[in-house]
Amino acid sequence: MNNSENFSSCKRNVLFESTQKNTFDIIIFGGGITGAGIALDGASRGLKVALFELDDFASGTSSRSTKLVHGGLRYLEKLQFKFVAQLGKERKILHDRISHNVIPTPVLLPIVKGGQLKKGLSFFGLQIYDLLAGVKKEHKTRWINKATLIKRYPFINANGLKGAYLYYEYKTNDGRLVIETLKKAVELGALAFNHCALQSFLKNNEKLAGAVIVDLLEQKEHRLHGKIIVNATGPWCETFMQEFDFPMPKNLYPTKGVHLVFSKERFPINEAFYFDTHDRRMVFAIPRNEHVYLGTTDTPYSDDLRTPTVTPDDINYLLKAVNLKFSDLALTTNDIISCWAGIRPLIQEPGKKPGEISRKEELFVSESGLISITGGKLTGFRLMAKQVVEKAIQQLNVPFVACKTQYINASGSNWSKPPTLPELIEFADAKFDEAKQSGISVSDFKTLFYRYGTNIDLITEKAYEYRSQIEDPEQHWIAAEIWYAVHFEMVATLSDFLIYRTEMVLFKPQWINKNLNTIAHLLAQQLCWSEERKNLELVKFNENWKSYQVD
Repeated sequence: MNNSENFSSCKRNVLFESTQKNTFDIIIFGGGITGAGIALDGASRGLKVALFELDDFASGTSSRSTKLVHGGLRYLEKLQFKFVAQLGKERKILHDRISHNVIPTPVLLPIVKGGQLKKGLSFFGLQIYDLLAGVKKEHKTRWINKATLIKRYPFINANGLKGAYLYYEYKTNDGRLVIETLKKAVELGALAFNHCALQSFLKNNEKLAGAVIVDLLEQKEHRLHGKIIVNATGPWCETFMQEFDFPMPKNLYPTKGVHLVFSKERFPINEAFYFDTHDRRMVFAIPRNEHVYLGTTDTPYSDDLRTPTVTPDDINYLLKAVNLKFSDLALTTNDIISCWAGIRPLIQEPGKKPGEISRKEELFVSESGLISITGGKLTGFRLMAKQVVEKAIQQLNVPFVACKTQYINASGSNWSKPPTLPELIEFADAKFDEAKQSGISVSDFKTLFYRYGTNIDLITEKAYEYRSQIEDPEQHWIAAEIWYAVHFEMVATLSDFLIYRTEMVLFKPQWINKNLNTIAHLLAQQLCWSEERKNLELVKFNENWKSYQVD
């Protein structure tokens, strides 16, 4: 079964019509990584699944993380060995199943005399970490001495520096992880819609039996019948339950995490750093192409969940931390290219500070049958989804079908076996050879390849088609990518494309300034926008873009 075109904005009305003819086994609210995982798991077990997101897919927490699929090194300090082993296993599964987007990356852990991290204990912890996380031989922890580290990074603060341990984590584009998971769920028969509001629930004998949805793009109301309703709204879990009068057994304790983006010229590192701060927290600095991003913070948050902002205090905290560790860089606010803030949906534990609260997920079942899940970590989303679907199967009282998502490749990872990193690089080179006659540069093509994986073939084919209509190579590749995003990734707004599908607001803001009107024009063509609608989209995008900029 391949329903990949059922994730097209051009088929949106037709797809909504099809919802009227079905009674769904599971209706999911929340289009982040948890909801996407539930949709994939449910569809892969043969259940009829529909998913709805209020804004765009991954627009909440799931595009605002540290963008790592990691094994939970910091949980060793809390002696959570089982949790670390579980995250390590899941990390390997995700690397194997979405290889173009979950890629091993070296991380340096500096050890400083009198610092929070002790050399002996850190070595012992990393050895346990390697064992529990099932780390490959070539990625085992090793020591980098002080002289080598300073030669490589002469701007690091050498005062008391002993050296650094080098270990491995896995970098990801978190928003793309959601999209590729959802695309596979749709291929397997699920339906997924962005920009939809839940208006009310349908009930039968006080049990939930469906929902009334409003398509915010068309302002059309749709009534859907469903046997199980799932609340996978993350930080909005408690708000969702309160709005529809469901008691929540535990309260959420949202915390904010902030990241800052710098050019690699101002922050010239080729390996990630994970270092302790002045207040005994841990912060990552992670290179990404020609940029480096720094984060994260962990502070209580009580403002609007939809629009978390980066404050001067957040910026000052991270700048102080990085300038103490890399004293010769002297980074300032003027060096910040972009920023982002995200909300963690932690479960309240009275008396504990944000960094001490468990990241474990919690599942609640209301008397009406509503299944709610929140908390958890990006790395563990597959297990969270498994838990929800098996609870749904229990409530549906249908024959049990085992979870198989550990064997299902995400969209864009159409490999017969997971490629090693050298094999992935070789494959990307081969795909560039097929595309280079179009005039695209190596760096631009590689960016697209690691964004779309094996789906790059469709974009390459379309770029060659546009070549006869658009002279500038960059422009016909932009047109091809927009065509793909509309027809295969449910892009319906400028923000969908520039924020959540491509992350251009974070890592290519100057590119946006140069191409924004072109992109708006191309999207208008694909989606049949009027001039008025196109101008409205430009206004909305520019408003959204402000939250990713430093004032």
